[in-house]
Order: sequence, then structure tokens, then C-alpha cells
Amino acid sequence: MAATTKTQGRMPTQRVMTLTRTLNAPRDLVWQVYTQPEHIVHWMAANDWTTPSAQSDPRTGGRVRIEMRPLEGGEGFFLEGIYEEVVEPELIVLAIGDGRILRTTLEDAGPGKTTITLSWEMAREEELERQGYTQILDKLTAYLADRRPNKPEIVLTRVIDAPRERVFRAWTDPKQLKHWFGPQGFTIPSAESDPRPGGTFRVVMRFAEGDGKDYPSTGTYREVVPPERIVMTMAGQGAEGSIDDSLLTVTFTERAGKTLLILHHTAGASGKELGGAAQGWTQSLDKLAKFLTSRA
Repeated sequence: MAATTKTQGRMPTQRVMTLTRTLNAPRDLVWQVYTQPEHIVHWMAANDWTTPSAQSDPRTGGRVRIEMRPLEGGEGFFLEGIYEEVVEPELIVLAIGDGRILRTTLEDAGPGKTTITLSWEMAREEELERQGYTQILDKLTAYLADRRPNKPEIVLTRVIDAPRERVFRAWTDPKQLKHWFGPQGFTIPSAESDPRPGGTFRVVMRFAEGDGKDYPSTGTYREVVPPERIVMTMAGQGAEGSIDDSLLTVTFTERAGKTLLILHHTAGASGKELGGAAQGWTQSLDKLAKFLTSRA
């Protein structure tokens, strides 16, 4: 039976629109993704917009400030407000800076499912409001699908000064992988990549500035949508331990000639920690940015 909300909270009253969506994720996970800034930046924008930064203090009296900018460049804006009421993990009443109310409820919809309901006071035409919030819920749904509840994970965001077609090719072309894949101090003596669903990935990283050993990284592509998205499994042995059955999702968003890259790496079914993967990926992205800039 669905859980009931403890308190009704303040309700929007003027030009109200309501949307409801059932998400394939438990309520505690949806709450985390909905309220934490490191997650908000990955889904809180309509399709033609991006979210470069976010601040969120999800408690009564806490503030939220979300930066939104057009993908094609140009002037953006900040969505700002104050959390009037917060009942974790059930209810949020947000007073937006211009005085409008956005009310969000999360209801347990059965094992591993959550029903989210948004009710808000519209500032624009009804069709535009419905389209924008529907796209936001679509992005939230997709972002949740990439997550494995209660498993260690890494989420990294980087803007790279190169068109996304070039960045995507650098991720999938074995010749280019040799130039940037792996942490600092590693070289790549061999790389194989077959970027299609079911295709294999294998890169051998040699710790040239360390023990001199080879550490293979292997995986299987699950989804490949050029030049937008890659989903693949990943396993391997590193200098700080092994990673098994992990899931890697990388998205590439065009942003005024540059690329907003979002990397989401989640541990496998065993729940084994990802070791030094966060540092390794950060250094790899540094090398990728330098490699693409040098080829400009």
C-alpha cells in the first residue's frame, strides 16, 4: 500500500498545473537525486537547456539556486527559492523567488517504485509549461535508470572545449583511446573498441611510471547513441585493486561548440568499492581535454 504524506503543506492556488510520473526507483533514492546538487545538475533542465551549477539546502528555510543556460549558448538565468516545508522523503514546498509555489510529493508505489507529483503555479503559457516540466521528468527518469541503489558510485561533470562529435569519437576510437585513457603515469600499449550494443571494449594500461605492470580494463557496450550517450559494463585490475561488473554511463551534450560530458560510474552487484576510480577518471578527463585541445 502506498505511504501517505504526513502533512499537506502549502498548496499552489493560481494557474496551477500538476504532473505525475511513476519512477522505477525507491523513494529514498529519488529523494536524494531530487534534492542533492551533485545530482540536480544532471537532469534539472528542459531539452534545449543545461544546468552548469546548483546549490541546494533541503531543509525548512534552506535555499536553492540552480543555474540554467541554453545549450546553444546565450543568456541564462538562476532559479532561486526557499524551502518552506521539507518532510523527508515525502514532501517539498518550494517558494520560488518570484513568489510562485512548487509543491513536490513522493509516494511509495510498491517495491522499487516511486510516484512523484509536481504541482506549481505557472509563469508562462500552459503548453510551454507542460512541455518543459515533462522534459525535466523525462531526464529525471533516464538519470535514475542509470543508478544502482545502495551501490558506491562516481558522478563527474566536465565541459570540454571541443564539439561533441569529436569527444564521442575520442571515447570510441581505439587509436584515440591510446592518447588519453587511464590515470597519469599510465601508457596504453593496446586498445580495442567495437562501439555497438554487444560490442567489446579492452584497453591495456601500463603503469610506466610505477610498477611497470599491465592492467587490462574490459567491458561490453550496452547502449551506443552517437554522439550522445554510451552505456557499458566495465571490469578491470588497477594498481589500487580490482573492479568487477561495474556500470559506466557517459553522456555528451553540445553546448555552444563545446561538450558537456557527464560520467556516471556505479559499482557492480557485489557492491565492491570503486577504489581509486574517482581520481583515475578525473586524471583521464584531464588528459582527454588536453588531447582534444592539442588537436584543435
